[in-house]
Amino acid sequence: MPKKSAAPPRRTRLSHDEIVSLVGDLEDAVIAAIAKTGASYAEIEQAARQAGAEADEPRPDAHGLSLRAEAVYDILVADPNFVGVEDRPRTL
Repeated sequence: MPKKSAAPPRRTRLSHDEIVSLVGDLEDAVIAAIAKTGASYAEIEQAARQAGAEADEPRPDAHGLSLRAEAVYDILVADPNFVGVEDRPRTL
């Protein structure tokens, strides 16, 4: 008999608020476009980090990302309102 995984079942989509916590308070259409990619929390986090990287930081492009993370990266770099992860004000 195969063992059952102890991990909780994966949700197919993150909530609006979960995405906002990763990329900042962008327009609802942008958040919806990111959600539509089906990217995981980790993929969105990685894409946001790379999209907000300075030119002198390593890998300031989408190379090496999963296809879903690359789609999120493209959405973020196309949005003039996106502020890099490190540049956003911290919330307590």
